[in-house]
Amino acid sequence: MGMSQPPRSLDNKSVATLFYETAELMQVKGDDPFRIRSYQRAAEAIESLGEPIAGLVVDEKKLLAIPGIGKSMAGHLQQLFKDGKLKPHTELLEKYHPSMLELLKIQGLGPKTIALIWDAYKICDLAGVEGLAREGKLRTLPRMGEKAEQKILKGIEDYRRISGRFFLDVADETAQKIMEYLGGTPGVDKITPAGSLHRGRETIGDLDLLVTGKACSNEKQLDALKQKILAFPGIMEVIAQGENKVSFKLRSGMQVDVRLLPPESFGAAMQYFTGSKSHNVSLRQRALKMGFTLNEYGLTTLKAAT
Repeated sequence: MGMSQPPRSLDNKSVATLFYETAELMQVKGDDPFRIRSYQRAAEAIESLGEPIAGLVVDEKKLLAIPGIGKSMAGHLQQLFKDGKLKPHTELLEKYHPSMLELLKIQGLGPKTIALIWDAYKICDLAGVEGLAREGKLRTLPRMGEKAEQKILKGIEDYRRISGRFFLDVADETAQKIMEYLGGTPGVDKITPAGSLHRGRETIGDLDLLVTGKACSNEKQLDALKQKILAFPGIMEVIAQGENKVSFKLRSGMQVDVRLLPPESFGAAMQYFTGSKSHNVSLRQRALKMGFTLNEYGLTTLKAAT
């Protein structure tokens, strides 16, 4: 089986990902739940750190002072920064394959079922499992049947259909976490979901959040607010950072677009960032015909040509 290379840059996000993946593969292996949880706790702790983990590995006492990092995890971290590999992660990838991580995202496929399929057929990729299901080979496995097989096929179909999209409840849960994280920030009045989440679509592509308040009109406070947003645990990649927008991608793959506008723009911004593209185009054209200009900042009178 092929193995993925260790990340070139061992920053907090890539280190946390290695620990998360280890925990997921340990579930397939049927490892001790307490051991699995210790890797998950370590991943969460590293992801939430306010300083680079690379600067702490040289001092075991500093590592052990991090909640969620015990002696064993501290040893794994020191080994990782010495050799560029997390030993349990490497061993699990030798036994399985990175494609197994994708299987865990399929509705109807849990770690125990994936382990059953692997033990019986040594298959651990999406196309391979789909082929087994279409040939009626999954229903012959213990605790499986025709219904379970059909559920897996539907799960694969749904996954391919909405790949890059997220169900409403998942998007709402993510939005609530970010809203809770930013809640109470000085100068922030409202944090409101917009876009397809606000419209109640079954699935969403990007998560849109509108942040309004006095902090969005003050350059110094606005910069501090942007930095706080970018320190949110779970951010894997910063996509853009503009005057009134911050976009990033989370570990789950979800893209989040946060708009930062003054309080007086709330109504116009909610309409602008919630309405579909065609709806917004239609409204702007109607406003122009009536002598107005409409954008995310507000509805204003169109200046007459001089």
